[in-house]
Amino acid sequence: MRLSFPNGEHRDVVIAAGAVTLGSAEGNTIVIAADGVHAWHARVTADARGLVLDVLDAAARTHVNARPVREKALLRLGDTVCLDRVAVLVKPDRDTDVASDADTIDADGCAPVARAALRGISGSWFGKSIALNPRLTIGSSAGNDLVVDEAGVEPLHATIVLGGQRIVLRSHGSGGVHVNGVVVAAAVLRSGDQVVVGRNRFLIEAPGLPSADEARRTPLIPQPAIDASLLEAAGEESNRRAAACGG
Repeated sequence: MRLSFPNGEHRDVVIAAGAVTLGSAEGNTIVIAADGVHAWHARVTADARGLVLDVLDAAARTHVNARPVREKALLRLGDTVCLDRVAVLVKPDRDTDVASDADTIDADGCAPVARAALRGISGSWFGKSIALNPRLTIGSSAGNDLVVDEAGVEPLHATIVLGGQRIVLRSHGSGGVHVNGVVVAAAVLRSGDQVVVGRNRFLIEAPGLPSADEARRTPLIPQPAIDASLLEAAGEESNRRAAACGG
């Protein structure tokens, strides 16, 4: 998987295996010189479950998909991690691992997948599950199966079609659709993929189909050790700042 910085604070970093640390101090795997990023802010580790985010400094503001994380979180493709104001997207190793040419994708005329749904994990559709029938339309128009009435969402924004053992998304808007942090015109979706339309984030749930993480997981190696004295020093500095502010 790849950590991508949409605002350019750092070049993209592929986590082939093991772990990377993120923070403002020299010695981190990814050094981010930005306000609000702590010296040793977080660590991302590949383990048997996929990617795990550990917050290394209890005072460091960290969010995953706008939800605060104080200790640990399991990351999926498409997640947005915020280190204070620095956004980090979890993306596949290459954009082409998601994007597909619309002319080569055809799910029509095949038997539909037995069970599949979109589950809202942020935005106005949060907590709701939308069953994927053989064809689901998404857009701002009231005639769509899933209505997202927001600026930037086209009247008919996207269509998701089930066929055989594939779930196929096609974008009808000029700006495409975000799948796992990548803008695509069309894509074959896997269970666990994240689709973003406007301010809404949806998780593909399709039991029995290959999952996004299983299909794209990389080999693992033991994570590198971090000098404990560096973390202790960072913690002491954080405590001094809190005391100076009356905390």
